[in-house]
Amino acid sequence: MIGNRKLGTTLAILAVAGLGVFAAGCGDSNEDQVNEALDNVNKQLEEANQNTQEALDQANEQLDQAGQNAQDQLDQAQKQLDEANAQGKVDDAQKQLDDIQKQVEDAMNGQ
Repeated sequence: MIGNRKLGTTLAILAVAGLGVFAAGCGDSNEDQVNEALDNVNKQLEEANQNTQEALDQANEQLDQAGQNAQDQLDQAQKQLDEANAQGKVDDAQKQLDDIQKQVEDAMNGQ
């Protein structure tokens, strides 16, 4: 009978110890899963940051190119105006207008 009692006690101790090991193993598994999930989230965030930075760099390049194109068009328009001597033509037209206005005034004054 004492042998059975020792055996029962031993089995109870082993059962409790087995449950503890099982519980500890479950804890490690859950902790591993949490760490793995966190690693995956961090990796996805890093990839999202990288993709965002690449998109931002590309947008900046396009903006720079658009700005350069606009400046080139302005320069070309200014060059065409300079070549056409637009200001000189405006000055000549103003001089002619002044001359006509003087002639009209002279005619009205009887000269």
